[in-house]
Amino acid sequence: MDHFAEVEEYFDGDTTMLAAIGGRDLQKSQTNHVGDFNSIIDFPPAPKLDPTNRLIAEKATQAELRGEKLFFGKARCGACHPAETFFQDNTMHDLQVERFYKGRPEGPIKTFSLRGIKDSPPYFHDGRLPTLEDVTEFFNLVFQLKMNRDEKKDLVAYLRCL
Repeated sequence: MDHFAEVEEYFDGDTTMLAAIGGRDLQKSQTNHVGDFNSIIDFPPAPKLDPTNRLIAEKATQAELRGEKLFFGKARCGACHPAETFFQDNTMHDLQVERFYKGRPEGPIKTFSLRGIKDSPPYFHDGRLPTLEDVTEFFNLVFQLKMNRDEKKDLVAYLRCL
């Protein structure tokens, strides 16, 4: 990213291209910060995912592959966390959790990306779910998915790949 931030290098040193897009006074000491910043906000490596954010079968375990199938199927996670957009749909959803307790309605919550989710506990918008197992059970109850114990384990195995 450091090199990409330097327009001259991006255009393979073609100074005529630089002149065509407008002069830039880029100092290496400043452009290096772009790479540093991106390393902070970028997703962590996910070596089992291909460029379309799907599991590479040769690198994944059977549990992870079953979990991916659940994620996009029975568990319905992919409806709000599509792989094409880094596992988030950039919209708001009302889970209506007040159905399960006598509390105030929470209203809509913005969907966040699941990339790197294993590295960012606690979970949910307010940190109420300490583990991915808790998250899986939460949505199993809220959406009445009727996933069994093995399916929940497979789904968690998949989430740890993201």
